[in-house]
Amino acid sequence: EQGVTLPGMTIVCGDSHTATHGAFGALAFGIGTSEVEHVLATQTLKQGRAKTMKIEVQGKAAPGITAKDIVLAIIGKTGSAGGTGHVVEFCGEAIRDLSMEGRMTLCNMAIEMGAKAGLVAPDETTFNYVKGRLHAPKGKDFDDAVAYWKTLQTDEGATFDTVVTLQAEEISPQVT
Repeated sequence: EQGVTLPGMTIVCGDSHTATHGAFGALAFGIGTSEVEHVLATQTLKQGRAKTMKIEVQGKAAPGITAKDIVLAIIGKTGSAGGTGHVVEFCGEAIRDLSMEGRMTLCNMAIEMGAKAGLVAPDETTFNYVKGRLHAPKGKDFDDAVAYWKTLQTDEGATFDTVVTLQAEEISPQVT
């Protein structure tokens, strides 16, 4: 809400739900206390290559279906450990239709499927949300930032270690 998290950033924090920031197109993940100390001392963090997972939710969700319904349907399909060791990219029409708050819910809940991080590529919804925030770039700097942020999309033909596809119209309200 302050515009501190921006697309393309790498964010680590001593909280497992740091992945929420992935809604902005940032790579964000939780780390342990020893790793926090290392980051604060060196501004670096050694990480092994994570596996990649693409979760595409095709089509439009029915009225009343929320981001939480979508992510619970995803977890129902992958299992609670289905994302273990992965960085997950959420994509597809149903994901693009979500508000920033919905995207934050989705990325936050990526941890509940065992993923290291979840993210959504930045788009006009992201740019409109960030624009005018206290710490967001202003004026020409914002325009230049958006031009760069638009490049933060998955390459055409990119390969993923795991691909999961759901049809949005098949997602029903979930009980939580």
